[in-house]
Amino acid sequence: MTTPNGRPEIEAMFGNPANSNGALNAAWEAVNIQKIAPPEGWRLFYQDHTGLKPVSGIAMHHLLKDTFVAVMADVWNVAKKQIGDGATDDAIRAWLHERRLDQHSGGFNFRPITGGHQLSLHAYGIAIDWDAGHNPRRKPLTRTLPDWWYDIWKTHGWSDGRHFPTPDPMHVQFATGA
Repeated sequence: MTTPNGRPEIEAMFGNPANSNGALNAAWEAVNIQKIAPPEGWRLFYQDHTGLKPVSGIAMHHLLKDTFVAVMADVWNVAKKQIGDGATDDAIRAWLHERRLDQHSGGFNFRPITGGHQLSLHAYGIAIDWDAGHNPRRKPLTRTLPDWWYDIWKTHGWSDGRHFPTPDPMHVQFATGA
């Protein structure tokens, strides 16, 4: 799947989640947004101000299932390689958890861009925030997510928010130019 560039390409690929009055199009949501599970072995957590909650997947646009699963498989394989011979699923999960690579802070969320009027790419179900508590949106850029992690996302067509005017290192999106 080719990564869309700009709002017209995003809407051509994923549709428009808004009705003409600006409210969420519930029919669009019902058809397009699904909870997508990571590959076998993964444990994901939702991170918010109350702490971590185990989750079985992340709500996102159904067209992103294959690329999301591929990213998660590649991240798992990096962890497995770092641990070395005899890496068990439990050891891999612990390695990922220590680095908070299993903690997301939201996928689909029908809302405008922070500080703006256009719809956020979260509203299309094509953006995910990771470990928001340690990778905040602000200047100067501060983050804990490793470069190799962003590189994996990029390999699969995703971009990230490290280079936004106000850096947003928690944010990955399957789009550019928006």
